[in-house]
Formats: sequence, structure tokens, C-alpha cells
Amino acid sequence: MRAVIIILIISLFILFMDLYASRGLMDLFSLQGGGKRSFLWFFWGLSVAMFLAILWAGSRFRELRNPGGFFGVTLVMGFFLMLYVPKLVFNATQLLGDLSALLSRLFEEGSAVLSIRRYFLIPGGILAAFLFLAFGMGMARGRTNVKVFRETLVIPGLPASFDSLRIVQLSDLHLAGFYHHPEYLEGVVDRVNLLKADLVLFTGDMVHNFSEEMDPFVEMLQQIKAPLGKFAILGNHDYGHYYNWKDPGEEAANLERVKARIRESGFDLLLNENRLISLNGQSMELVGVENWGKPPFPQKGNLDNAMEGTDPGRVKILLSHDPSHWDLKVRGKEKIALTLSGHTHGMQFGFELGRFRWSPSRWAYRHWAGLYRENGQYLYVNRGLGFTGFPGRVGIRPEITVLTLVRE
Repeated sequence: MRAVIIILIISLFILFMDLYASRGLMDLFSLQGGGKRSFLWFFWGLSVAMFLAILWAGSRFRELRNPGGFFGVTLVMGFFLMLYVPKLVFNATQLLGDLSALLSRLFEEGSAVLSIRRYFLIPGGILAAFLFLAFGMGMARGRTNVKVFRETLVIPGLPASFDSLRIVQLSDLHLAGFYHHPEYLEGVVDRVNLLKADLVLFTGDMVHNFSEEMDPFVEMLQQIKAPLGKFAILGNHDYGHYYNWKDPGEEAANLERVKARIRESGFDLLLNENRLISLNGQSMELVGVENWGKPPFPQKGNLDNAMEGTDPGRVKILLSHDPSHWDLKVRGKEKIALTLSGHTHGMQFGFELGRFRWSPSRWAYRHWAGLYRENGQYLYVNRGLGFTGFPGRVGIRPEITVLTLVRE
């Protein structure tokens, strides 16, 4: 019954959006006669096709076991956003125009009604067209347009052997999205090796749900080189919670296969554990927790267990997938110099111009992309290399992070 109600609400929303948008577009372009009929056939044909595709994708999203089909489902979602976000914006400006026209009628200036509406329809149409193109480019190019972000961090107490230590952070690959595009990961591996990292650290969400997603990529990931090691943690998607498993045993078996594949890829997987990193007789500590996030995300991370046996005098780097963990459990509570997270993807939509950053992600996460420092502790949130939901990125590019640690 709940599913029926949700489908009904979505259907009514789409119908209202399309009715209102078609009215505004016909007014904007002054369509009459044959042009109007052709427009209506095209507009409603596209809308019906999109609605049927959404029903198909929605029925298969949680049941889709074949990672090769994942991209097709997300592509439908991408086209939906590409069509309906611009319609939403256009309708909002059209509504402002209609309200202005209504006020004009109240003040007996009805002859100016159409021109008043056009004052709003024209900029609304321009903005909608821009968003349509932005979402299209985000799917065509944005999801693979990788950027290397670089930061230099001053770490008090850093041993001399680790001065200028180069860390490459990777995160959120969601490999199902590139199941049919292995050249993307090949390019990522090549770029990482060109950066000549001392340490490579992966901060979770290797897969979207299933261990099979990793099968084509294990040998590629093995090619990543780092003399001091490659380390990884699990993210919320790695547990496979977003699939309707037949029984808990099948879900647990999938998780064990995910862990095995990560290890086969050459990564030391930290499950609420720590490792000693040594160089020229000096040491620092790497701590990794399982996913810990605000509900409904899994809270399997146990920082106390992960810190067990560590030396309070050594510099520590923490890998924790969800940046909420740093804010609620780490900052000001633990002697951890640097925490590396991912998870947010910067919501795959936003603006970044120099130091100015904005994304809807900031409404959900206080720390959602880039470098933060409070009370002498650093947090870096990687924007991720993959995608979930929308198969693209608009303004928030996929990221490889290079962090250089220097002595105070």
C-alpha cells in the first residue's frame, strides 16, 4: 500500500509539473496551430516515456543484482533529473510571473498581463536551458573529469623521516558505475602512480552493493604502487545494505567477499584496527574504523577498539568514511592529527570557484568537501571518484587527493 501511495504522489507531481511547464513553454515561444500540435506530441511523448522508464528503474533499483545493469538504472535517474530539475526551476519563475499578473489584474492593468509573464518566462527559460545542458554535460563528461586536489599540512610532532610524506587519498569508487567503462579506472591508476605516493589510503565505498562489482578491477587496483603501503576501510555501501537480500547469511557472505576482493587488490583492510608505519627507525600510526555515520547509515565503527595498543606520543592518521564521525567522536576528544573521510560526494552538484565552495551537501553535512582544521586537528573530505544516484557530476569534480605532511 505504501508503494502505491508513493507512486501516486510521484505521478501527480510529474503530471502537474508537465502541465504547467507545457503551458509556459507554449506562451514563451508563442506557439500556435501546427507548431503547437507538434510541440505537444513531442513534449507529452517524452514525458510518458520518462515516466515509464522511472517506474521500471524504481522497480529494479533495490532488486538489481547484476552490476552490469546498474548504470542503465542510474542513467534513467540521470535523464529524469536532467528533464525535471529545469522544469522545476522554469515553473518556479512561471509561478512568479502568474502571481505578478494576478496583482496586475487586481490593479486593473490587465493589458500588461502577457508582457509581465514574459518578463519571468524569458529568464526562467534561459536558466532552465542552462541547467538542462549542465546536467547533460555532467553525465557525458563530469563523472569522469578527474581533478587532483593538493594540500600541504603542518603536523606538530611529525618525525623527521616523514617530513614531506606524500599521501594519495582515494574514495567512493562505487565500481558498478564503471563496470562497462574500465578505461576510467585504468586512467585513475595511471594518474595515481604518476603522483609517486608514499602511502595510498582508500576511505570506503569500493562497491555500490556487491562483491561482483570488483571482479573486473582487482588486477587494475593491484597496479597502484606505494612504498609504505596501501590501506583501506569500508564505507556504508560496502556492507550491501541497499539490496533486498534473501537472508542475512547471503548478505554476510557478500560482505566477506567484498573484504576479500579489497585485500586481493593489494590493500590492507583496517576493520577497527591500527597499523604502525615505520621509516628509517621512526614511526607513525594509521588507524582505520569501519563505517560510523548518523542513522540510517551503519554504525559499525569502534574507535576505542581501533585505538587499542597505540602510543599516545605518536602522530596518528585516522581513516573514517563518514565525516560526521570526526565531528561527533574525534574532534577535541582524541589525539588524532589528521582524519581522512569521503562519503558525501559533494552531492555531485555545486560550485567551486577558488576557495568558494557551495553544494546542497552543506545542508546535510557540516564538513562536506576539502580541508578543515579545528583546534589543531585536520579533517580532509574527499569528493569521491564514483557516483551514486545521478550518473554524473555538475560542478563537483571526481577527486584524487594529494596531501603532503611537513614538520612544524
